[in-house]
Amino acid sequence: MDESVIDHQPGWVGRALGAWVGMAYRWPRLVLAVLLGLMLLSAVGASQLRIDADSSAMLSSDLPAQARAHALNRTFPGLKSAVLIVVEADRSDTADLAVRALVDGLERETAWIERVFAPAVDPFMAAHGFLYRPAEEVDEILTRLSKSANMIAALREDQTVDGFLRALAEAGVLAERAEIGPDALARLHREAAEVLAADRTGVPRRFAWSALLENEPPSKRTIRVITVTPRLDPTRLSPARPALDAIRGVVAMMDPALGAEVDVSITGEPALRAEEMASVVDTIGLSLGGALILVMAILWIGLRSLRQAIASLGCVVVGIVLTLGITGVTIGALNLVSVAFVVLMVGLGIDFAVHLLAHVSEMRRDGVTVSDAMRLSAERIGLALVLAGFTTAAAFLAFTTTAFAGMAQLGAIGAIGVMVALGVTVTLIPALTALFPGRVPRAAPRPIVGAPVWRHAPVAALAIGLVLLVPASNVRFDADPVALRDPASGSVDAFRTLARDPDRTPYRASVLAPDAEAAAEIAARLVNLPGIAAALSIADLVPEDQDDKLTTLDFAAPSIELALDGEAEALAGLDVDADPLAALRATLADTSEAAALGAELQAYAERRSDATDGPLGDRIFSTFPMLLDRLGAMLEADYVTAETVPAAMTERFRAPDGTHRVEVLPQEDLRDPAALDRFATTVLEAAPDAAGGPVQLWAAGKTVSTAMVQAVLLAALTTAVLAYAVLRRASDVFAVLLPLVLAEVAMAAGSFLLGVPFNYANVIVLPLVIGIGVDSGIHVALRERQAPGAVLATSTGRAVVVSALTTVAAFSTLAISDHRGTASMGILLTVAVLAALLFVFALTPAVIRATRALTLR
Repeated sequence: MDESVIDHQPGWVGRALGAWVGMAYRWPRLVLAVLLGLMLLSAVGASQLRIDADSSAMLSSDLPAQARAHALNRTFPGLKSAVLIVVEADRSDTADLAVRALVDGLERETAWIERVFAPAVDPFMAAHGFLYRPAEEVDEILTRLSKSANMIAALREDQTVDGFLRALAEAGVLAERAEIGPDALARLHREAAEVLAADRTGVPRRFAWSALLENEPPSKRTIRVITVTPRLDPTRLSPARPALDAIRGVVAMMDPALGAEVDVSITGEPALRAEEMASVVDTIGLSLGGALILVMAILWIGLRSLRQAIASLGCVVVGIVLTLGITGVTIGALNLVSVAFVVLMVGLGIDFAVHLLAHVSEMRRDGVTVSDAMRLSAERIGLALVLAGFTTAAAFLAFTTTAFAGMAQLGAIGAIGVMVALGVTVTLIPALTALFPGRVPRAAPRPIVGAPVWRHAPVAALAIGLVLLVPASNVRFDADPVALRDPASGSVDAFRTLARDPDRTPYRASVLAPDAEAAAEIAARLVNLPGIAAALSIADLVPEDQDDKLTTLDFAAPSIELALDGEAEALAGLDVDADPLAALRATLADTSEAAALGAELQAYAERRSDATDGPLGDRIFSTFPMLLDRLGAMLEADYVTAETVPAAMTERFRAPDGTHRVEVLPQEDLRDPAALDRFATTVLEAAPDAAGGPVQLWAAGKTVSTAMVQAVLLAALTTAVLAYAVLRRASDVFAVLLPLVLAEVAMAAGSFLLGVPFNYANVIVLPLVIGIGVDSGIHVALRERQAPGAVLATSTGRAVVVSALTTVAAFSTLAISDHRGTASMGILLTVAVLAALLFVFALTPAVIRATRALTLR
């Protein structure tokens, strides 16, 4: 080692650190005993930690949008606590059959389920549902039922394949005699053809008798939603877990044959939150284990000493345990962002040990004793270690000044963790070295990269930075918490299914009103604004034009009674008893539906037997009783008033304290950020007190964007001030910060090119990169002063590379998480740290040499 290039007059920081390291070296067993005691106490504190998976708690409760959201959730808690069961099927009858089976099972799970509401099978909706349809549609449906009454009565008496064929043939003759037209039976003909075709191809399905009651196109997949109000257990990490387990148990008990015909998934805030927590917690341990293994391997290779690698990793483990203990006592709960700090600390906490041990090894090669090498290393690089710790902590603390509570928590924990890691390193490393001194390194490691390679590196680095500005300018922020969650999870898939349906989208705004009149006035003001599909209040639960619709029902009532209780009229001159199948084919009109049915009837006639009739008859009539039940319920319909609407419907719009709610539905798919911006802006301009998902998401995007700018600027300013306080040269500070600016650009470009937009979780990397990257810059800058042009050939160059690689190894393991927010954090941190490493080596020494040369002229 060239003593002439080493400053032998350390400042007070170096002297203090050297004295501390010397003390730890002299009393190693006492140091280990104290650290062990602190770890045991920390383990007790860490046992108090819990995880809060509430994404809405990621922002400060003092924000206006957050305050309105909390008020909404307090007044209408069922909106947030509801579990939604989504049932999808090719036909509404099949979906309704599954809903009925699920509701029956759920209503028996009274221990953890408070209430179940399924409009598709609800008695009130079965009787009065037609009143909520347009008058023209009601007239069409009841006319269709009247014309089908005789057929339904006949089917009620003979529920066999022959009975079905016979009734359908008679219906055709009646339609012809009444001159109704060939299209009157098109729905039934199409449905019969499809059931026979499914039977022929070996993929049987049920006959959809809802064709008589529904106007949905046959190609549209039916979606039914069951709303479950769970009983929450506040003592659990996931309060809704028992209810969710009960729901899944009911789903699992469904008849397998019926279950094969429907898709059942569970979503809603409790389900989303439970699965999100599982996606984070289940893989964070794997990420931590992977990080420790990768870091250990890199340390062994980089430091060329298994003993030093184990000691470095030991510092990380002790630091994490102590930080967990402090966090458990002071904070108590981690959120879905801050929980990743245990992996982050593996990458960040190792840096101090790598630099200290690398410098000790360098001095040992020159014949310095172990104790002197340890003390002198602490004196000579102590300032760099302390400054690196403070700048990283400052970057973390920049989070705490923002309204982004989730990030602020990670900032506080990260700052504590970094300073704990520094303290543990300068205490544990000398103690372990005293007990296990190891061998003197035989030879200095060769430079990692030769100087000629870097001759043109500064120009190349600046050129790359300029090129990356183009993709970096297209970076975007995704404020939707659903984007953080595992897209393969059932709750997220069901949520997206609902989001694609304009009538069922979960993206709904809410406006609170003191009474029904005010709610109606707000709804009237909103409903005609651009981008708003509907604005609903409790007044909308009372159907319009009830007199006309009930009058139409009165006219149809005799036909419905015939279908339910009467005897089918035999048609004179029609003999269908001998061969109902042939008789039906003879009555088919000249329509595409009838032609398709005729072809399927011919195919069935060729394969027909007693063995085929039984299963086919079961499938034809499996949902027929549901049709009869619905017809019977319709006869019980009466005038609907606000007082007769069930509580399960009114409680969404009127709270127990009398507060009313207006529900605002968007016309566009609000998963599109531009559509979300338009909708939220429109709603807030008309109703500044609006709350709910879309408004909260929009406000969150604005808040987080502001928080990021604030945190980045504060981190950069603090880092610059600290760096200047040590380096004392503005040019050297510029040499340290320039690579970090380019690393930020590279990370933003990577976000765009890799399709990983910034979100609630990964946005923390923006200020964090400054704190992480500045460490390497400071070490390189200080060593460049001591050994101009030879940084890569010193222990500092190798330590910076090894430290950066261990950081990358730790951060990259986050990418395996099922939680997209955590995974994207790992991806962007990996890109940023690698970019910072390359830019630091390419630019920092070059800028320092260039500015020094200019100064000397």
